[in-house]
Amino acid sequence: MNAEVAEWFGEAPAQTKACEQTADPNFCATYHATDADYASKIHYWTTPQTKCVDGSGTNCTAYSEWVSKWQEIKG
Repeated sequence: MNAEVAEWFGEAPAQTKACEQTADPNFCATYHATDADYASKIHYWTTPQTKCVDGSGTNCTAYSEWVSKWQEIKG
């Protein structure tokens, strides 16, 4: 099932065992499903907070301020 969903959406499967079940034998290579170096370069979105997630300090934007600024931009 995970293989079918991954192929349908065009994304790496959540479970690498699904790579054995894909219709295209090269599917997981194409989507870097087992490439740890590629995965280490992926940055996921996090909720804005004053403590910076990159460890650089506490000078980042708080979520409440981020929402306020976003509302200003949207109008």
